[in-house]
Amino acid sequence: MSVNLQAERLYDRVELVRGAGRRKRGQLCIMSFVAYLAGERHTDRPRTASPFIRSFAIQLNDGTNTVLRQDLKPFAPRIIATSDGHDFERASVVLQTIMDDVLPRAACDFPHSLEGIRHELGNTGLFKFAGGWHTGSPNGSIASHFQAVRDAHEQGQCLLLATRAGKLFLALVLCAPSAATRLWYWGKALELLDRLCDVGADHRAARIGSENSTPLSVSHGTPVLAAQSKTDLQKINRRPMQKISQVLRAVRDFVSA
Repeated sequence: MSVNLQAERLYDRVELVRGAGRRKRGQLCIMSFVAYLAGERHTDRPRTASPFIRSFAIQLNDGTNTVLRQDLKPFAPRIIATSDGHDFERASVVLQTIMDDVLPRAACDFPHSLEGIRHELGNTGLFKFAGGWHTGSPNGSIASHFQAVRDAHEQGQCLLLATRAGKLFLALVLCAPSAATRLWYWGKALELLDRLCDVGADHRAARIGSENSTPLSVSHGTPVLAAQSKTDLQKINRRPMQKISQVLRAVRDFVSA
């Protein structure tokens, strides 16, 4: 059996749900899945995870529908060991992505709301023109979400920025004018999550590879997965078969318990 197939079966055994979920039923949120793979107790606040990544990812997990939520599964092993002190760098990545990619695309997708303010394309101007941008949203206007991100940035509230960025992406997904546009925003959110996991990866790899590095295990159990700098289904193909087997056994245990 190929490693890719084993990985796919692993993800098939777990359903991502809103809230922390219940391990015995194989129902977890993205963060409680991380906790399980890292050997921690059942929680949606695993110590191994970056608080910034958690704040962003939990919004994507809880705010989207069941089908899209499952797209988060491959990120669970990537989030392990990201509690590394690089969250301010991650905040910069989020802001840059919103200014360089998301806001210009949104300006094209919602042109009816941008009359008279298209000339404001400077660094702060991007956030200014969002202030005049109004469109329907279940949780407030798109403009209010951009303003919320801007305010968190100006206040220096790193974790709040992560939360509000997650809510922004959800609002854009929900309000997108077409299915293709909706998928673009969701894909951009996943791409951003991928980039957030990459921040500090070289440092983590060096630390984990050091003879003096602290073991990843936590007091609540033995980690199922070691941290990695880059892990998706393609990357998993280069992992030892034994490591994937450990994951499969562990997930099978709590699904069948």
